[in-house]
Amino acid sequence: MTTEGIILGVWLGLIMVWKNKVFLQEPRFKNLIVAGTGAALFIIALKAAPSVPFLAAHFSAIHALALFIMAVGCLMGRHLGYILSGVGLALNGIVVALNGVMPVEAEALLKIGDVRALTLITEGRVLTHGLANEATRLRFLCDRFCYASAISSAKVMSLGDGLIAMGLFLFVASATSYLFGKADRHAMDK
Repeated sequence: MTTEGIILGVWLGLIMVWKNKVFLQEPRFKNLIVAGTGAALFIIALKAAPSVPFLAAHFSAIHALALFIMAVGCLMGRHLGYILSGVGLALNGIVVALNGVMPVEAEALLKIGDVRALTLITEGRVLTHGLANEATRLRFLCDRFCYASAISSAKVMSLGDGLIAMGLFLFVASATSYLFGKADRHAMDK
C-alpha cells in the first residue's frame, strides 16, 4: 500500500502543479534525519541479528525502539502527511513493544494465498513477525487487513500500515506540487 501511496501522491502532486496549485503546505525535510536514524537502526539490526547474538536476543526491543524513533521524527514534521505516518509508526511500535513482534492473522495470510510467509512465520524464521493468537495484545492493531492492487502483490496490513501509506500519499503529493511548482515559478520569473 505504501507503493500505491507514493505513486498516487506523485500523480496528484503533478496534477496540482499543472493546475498551478500547491497541495497542503510546504514540507520540511529536517525531521527526516530523526526518522532516518530509526530506519537505519532497524535495517542494521535486522541484517546483523543473524550473526550477532546480542542483537538477535534483543531484536524485539530494537524493533520497537526503531519504530518509535521513526514516529518521533515524523511527528516533529508538523505536516499532515508526516503526522499520519508518525501515528501509524507509533501504533505499530506499540503492538511490537507489547507482543515482541508484529502479530499477523494466519487467516489473512491464507486469504491472500501467502503460504510461504505463513510457513516462515510458523517456523520462527522471521524476526519481525509472529502469528496472532488469543494472547496477542491489541490484536485489532496487528496485520489483519488484506490489501491487493494492480501495482503490487496482495499483502496483509495493519491499521498503522494504512496510516503510514496515507501519510506518505499526502507528503509525496505535497512535496511534488511544491518542488515542481517552485521550479515552474522560477522559470516564469526570468
